[in-house]
Amino acid sequence: MLKEIQNRRSIRNYLPDEVTKEEILDILQAGINAPSAKNNQPWRFVIVSKEIKDKISEKMVELYGPNKTAEVIKTVPYLILVYNKDNEYFNHLSIGAAIENILLETTNRNLGSLWIGYIKKIEDYVKELVNIDLELVSAIAIGIKNEEPVARPRLKLEDVLTIIE
Repeated sequence: MLKEIQNRRSIRNYLPDEVTKEEILDILQAGINAPSAKNNQPWRFVIVSKEIKDKISEKMVELYGPNKTAEVIKTVPYLILVYNKDNEYFNHLSIGAAIENILLETTNRNLGSLWIGYIKKIEDYVKELVNIDLELVSAIAIGIKNEEPVARPRLKLEDVLTIIE
């Protein structure tokens, strides 16, 4: 198994140091190299400014009270919004593969990342902020990690696998 698969963790604490934009673009390149159904490549990425990150964080706190996701969004150097370009049947699976590639490449570079689904709760607000009329699927926080979480328990293969012969 690839070491990036074994070592990937959800990072919620980041150093304030910047990651270069070139490095972020290289990481996103890993995402677009993911497989996609019918080679549709339905993912679209938006890197948002600090001002927009702050507004997203503030809206989450306003609606749901102080929470770790809002804190991460406010403090992480980069927040990438992940969009679906159309409504083809398998798009969400393809987009998930792209996100996983991004997370693994981030781990490969010894950086931290967090896959944020919680942003869907304020999708309409984010749409107003960035003026993008596509389905918001998720967001990804990327920065220099300030923690080394231990691996969380995983189910055993025999607990999730059925073999029909």
